[in-house]
Amino acid sequence: MNKQGILTMLGFAQKAGKLAAGEAAVENFLKKQKIVLIVVSEEISENRMIFWKRQAEFYNVPLVTVDIEKIDLGWAIGNSPKAVIGIMDQGMADAVRKKIAE
Repeated sequence: MNKQGILTMLGFAQKAGKLAAGEAAVENFLKKQKIVLIVVSEEISENRMIFWKRQAEFYNVPLVTVDIEKIDLGWAIGNSPKAVIGIMDQGMADAVRKKIAE
């Protein structure tokens, strides 16, 4: 996993306005069917992970867990610590998945 590459792609997505950060924002955009990929930090609690897996399954959206701290995810997008991020652009989502596979 290319952590720096993932963080860079998340920053690009934020600048492009194609990113929802935080549980409330991601859930809101999921309901509107705008999210194409959910990125979750491994720091999230077990109960919240179960919640997000169910949401991803219900809305048929892929979910990836990354070994990146919440503070780093927030820093990459110029925000406070975030455990859940939703990507709203298929190209950006594909780029993040490619960085995870590296």
